Amino acid sequence: MNIDEIKSIWKKDMEILEKRVKLNEEKIKTLEFNKAKTGFDELLKISIAGKNMAIMYAIISLIMIFLVTDSLPYMLMLLVASGAMVFSYFQHRVLKKVDYGKLSLIDLQKEIIKFRMHTARTGIYDLSIVVIWLVATGLAFVKFLIGFDVFHLQENTTQPFIIFGIVLLVLIIFTKMIYGYYDKRLKKYEDDLGLIKNFEGA
Repeated sequence: MNIDEIKSIWKKDMEILEKRVKLNEEKIKTLEFNKAKTGFDELLKISIAGKNMAIMYAIISLIMIFLVTDSLPYMLMLLVASGAMVFSYFQHRVLKKVDYGKLSLIDLQKEIIKFRMHTARTGIYDLSIVVIWLVATGLAFVKFLIGFDVFHLQENTTQPFIIFGIVLLVLIIFTKMIYGYYDKRLKKYEDDLGLIKNFEGA
């Protein structure tokens, strides 16, 4: 076997190796893209469902007004709670399903960044709205069920407020954990797509 034959064999082997490397790179990029797309879509669908549920919660608040027609403060609380949920719905009206078939890697990364910024910006409002709704509907339901009226309590009655405060504290902590989880996952998808983009540009 002469030098030319060895060079020819070596060249063919290198070409085969390069094709395999390129194929593996494409598989990895596709895998990471699909993973980011699936994870993002899951979180987006949850948020869209939450947006639509806000209207249902608003309707529930309005219906509950008829349960406490003997108390103007409760009626006003429920009206405020309903309005807060309507506000929440319109606050999240920008959340829409994404057509992934027409989405490039850069476009997907932009969508993830936009969604992450949206959740970070609206998180405090969402938490406040949920607290308002739970307080209003919870107190109204308790009044309707057992006649407990928070506006007509004796001065030394503190136990209900302590219990309610603990429940709200748990809710706040849980909500913050959920939003933290959202942000962490979205940031990871964003960074993974960024690595692929940088690799393609290298």
